Amino acid sequence: MKARIVFLVMSAVSKPETVDQLARALAPHTVLVHHDFSQTPVFPLSAPNVRFVPDPKRTGWGVFGFVEGIFQSMQYALTHLDFDYLQLLSPTCLPIKPIEQFEAHVSGRADAHFDCVDVLNDQDALMSIGYRAFTPDRSLRHRIASRLSSAYFGASAGRRDEAGIWLHSGGSKTPVSWLALQLTQALSRRSIGRHIFDENFRAYYGSAWFGARRHIIAAMAESFHRPRLWSYFSRLRLSEEILIPTLLMHLRASKGPMNHCVQLFNQAHTGEFDEENIEQLKNSPAYFARKFPDDPGAPVRSRVLHELVGTRALSSEVKDSQTHKPLSSGNLAAIQ
Repeated sequence: MKARIVFLVMSAVSKPETVDQLARALAPHTVLVHHDFSQTPVFPLSAPNVRFVPDPKRTGWGVFGFVEGIFQSMQYALTHLDFDYLQLLSPTCLPIKPIEQFEAHVSGRADAHFDCVDVLNDQDALMSIGYRAFTPDRSLRHRIASRLSSAYFGASAGRRDEAGIWLHSGGSKTPVSWLALQLTQALSRRSIGRHIFDENFRAYYGSAWFGARRHIIAAMAESFHRPRLWSYFSRLRLSEEILIPTLLMHLRASKGPMNHCVQLFNQAHTGEFDEENIEQLKNSPAYFARKFPDDPGAPVRSRVLHELVGTRALSSEVKDSQTHKPLSSGNLAAIQ
């Protein structure tokens, strides 16, 4: 039997036409949109497979509401939708293979598809983002640990791009670098760092753009609402990149590689794919890519949908299929 898939899209400032184009490319599966109307109050969507999450959270870059919105949406899907598999997407994602291939893929052996690195077992990860995992954002410990990271890498421009993220690599070989490593390793110990991680609950780091079967989604949602876990992760910087892979690894889900091809980062922000990357996307084993221009008429989007997915690029004109009038936040009840 064909897998029933829910695609969860976290939306805030992208154009509605961009999200509509993405939703139509994912048909006939349900596209559950968590949209922050406080940032874009008028957000008309007309794709018939779209459903909005009621009472969305206030989101934004580095805002914990983004994490809360993901888990609120997962819980909504568990309560109101029949599905076998849920895939998290951003508005600027696109499929890069026919949806039928993704249906077959998620019917395989893996319970979840994601990539990550073990923060304690990977020195680059420990020194790149350990301060984010082990200290509350904006605390004195956080500022000190962040400076230790800078001291460790010095002027090194080395980097590793993997697991949908990037890491500094190749710390300098100086006494200052050695001391920064020793102090950070000390901070990673639970007794010193006062964090929640230990050998039984290790910290992992990776892209938040995961996919998983229903029982894994249910277990993640249940874990998220444990007061101790919520309280700790709500104080971390960009906690989704630590929380989601950590939960998935802790649940011991049978793991497959992440479903995304993520364009190389420019510091903290993902780069964009363009037409020069079409061959790279064709050869990628992934099923989705991030990110593309926030413009449904962008040539690279049209080519991906036509050449790789087998659909036509959709018109930017967005209307309600029943009334032929634009949809907005005022008439969401009809599609919730």
